Parts: sequence; C-alpha cells; structure tokens
Amino acid sequence: MELDWSVVGRSWDLLIGGTWVTLQLFVWSLALGTVLGLILALMRLSRFRALRWLSLGYIWLFRGIPVLVALFFAFFVFGRQIGLSPLQAGILGLGTSAAAYKAEIIRAGIMSVDPGQYEAAEGLAMTRRHYMRRIIIPQGIRVMVPTYMSNTILVLKVSSVAVAIGIVELTGITRQLSNSTNRPIELFTAAAFIYLMLTTVLVIVQEILERRFSLKT
Repeated sequence: MELDWSVVGRSWDLLIGGTWVTLQLFVWSLALGTVLGLILALMRLSRFRALRWLSLGYIWLFRGIPVLVALFFAFFVFGRQIGLSPLQAGILGLGTSAAAYKAEIIRAGIMSVDPGQYEAAEGLAMTRRHYMRRIIIPQGIRVMVPTYMSNTILVLKVSSVAVAIGIVELTGITRQLSNSTNRPIELFTAAAFIYLMLTTVLVIVQEILERRFSLKT
C-alpha cells in the first residue's frame, strides 16, 4: 500500500481542533482529580474513622472499575439527569477516576515526611490544618512528583477513551478522518506524533519540578 502523507496536511486543522478538545478534557480532568484526590488523601489520614472508611471505599471503587465504565455512568446516568454535555461528562468521569490514584499518590507523599516534623509543629502549638498546609504537604511534594506526573501522563492518554461517549477529541477526529479518507496509517501516525509531543512536554515539566523541589531538601 502506497502511503499518501499529503492527507495529513489537508487534515491538519481538524487534527489540531481535536487536540484542543483533548487538552480541555485533560486539563479539567486533571484539576478535578487533583483537588478531589487531595481531599480523599486527607480523609484517609483523618482521625475520624467514618472519613477514613468513606475515602477508602471511594478509592477501592474507582481503582476497581475501568475508566470506560466510569465514563458511561458519568454520561448516561448522571449526565442525562443533570444535563451535562459529553465534554462535561467526560471531565467528570475521567476526573473522578483519576482522583482515586491521585489520592494514594498524595497520601504516600504525606506519609513519607519524618514524624518528627509533626511533633515539632504540634510543639509550636500549630493547628493540624496549619502545619499540613505549611510544612507537611510541601515536603511531601518531593516524593509525590515522579508518581504524580507518571499518572498525569496516563490521564492524558486515557482521555482518548472518551470518544466512546461522543467526544470528538484527537482520537475521535482521527478515526472519522480515517474512515472518510481510507488513510488510517498516515492519520493515526500523525495523531501518535501529537500525543508524543504532548507527553514530552509533561516529561519536561516533571524534570523541572523534580529539580526545583530537590533543591529545597
């Protein structure tokens, strides 16, 4: 089969449009997953048993079901009941799934801090909220960064599954173009290149963060 790379040039604007949708889906899902993950991590470390069990149950559930299932529930169950668009439902599904993993990453980072730091903060009469925000979490970030960023790259790639609920992101537009032009090899190669560039940016961000926080230790 002779390859025709000109189809990539003719389709480039559409591919970039799909990439923009992918970035929106990724950024908002990551934000939701990180904020919810932080809350869940703090709940797991709470003195209150009910909060610990609630967090543990959430993490158990969303680590146990595929992202595709979470997306279907977000769109066909919750989305239809409250009128979410496919993109909003995709953010909800991906974000709530990512939160389960982010919670464990954040919890591991917090637990890596020397217990003496807790004792010193309490000896200075600092409240738990104050020393967690000012002392413990900043120190835990150094441990969190590699795993957090690896999971973040995974969130970016898994966003391609959102095509199943009608979101025309990069993978979705590539599939549509492949069907209409009968040039899947060229178009999916172009899509793979775009994904590779996006993940490369995240790897660079990871390197910057690791250097920054290692200098503070």
